[in-house]
Amino acid sequence: MNILKKLLISSEWQDIQDMLYEVMGAKILWAVTTSGASIQKYESNHHQLCQLIRDSNEGLRRCQNSHHNRFQEVKRNNRPVLSACLCGLMCFAIPIKLDGELIGVIGGYISRSEFPITVEKCAEISVVCGADVKEVIEHARGIKHIPKTEQKQILSQLSILALMISPLLKWMNKNSST
Repeated sequence: MNILKKLLISSEWQDIQDMLYEVMGAKILWAVTTSGASIQKYESNHHQLCQLIRDSNEGLRRCQNSHHNRFQEVKRNNRPVLSACLCGLMCFAIPIKLDGELIGVIGGYISRSEFPITVEKCAEISVVCGADVKEVIEHARGIKHIPKTEQKQILSQLSILALMISPLLKWMNKNSST
């Protein structure tokens, strides 16, 4: 079994996900190999607004493109990425390395937005996705704006996480071969 897959099904990974949510409000949505092949999906972790958006073909396409763009940026730059998606939620992708080599990318979102989600933005989402504007507004209501300074702090925290996963993988790899 692939070492990254082993991590993703381990209780340690569940603990990491719980801590991410507790500390940053972050949820993991997907993990892929360096070729982009899916290793793990966490469909139930999508925000309610994202689920509404993803119910339409156009919304799903835009969401997937957004994730793919972050994946590509991580592959190019070999460091974590934090950027807004269609609805404004802050999404991230982090490189997963073993012995300095990129073996995968993990992505998710933080339940905060890059910019205040206005009624106009909700109307735009409604048109793009063919969703009821009132439902979009209802799901967007609790999403708070995150200032640029906090975005930089979150990116630093994601960088630390990426660095910490590498020794965990090394430890898991060592213990599985003995």
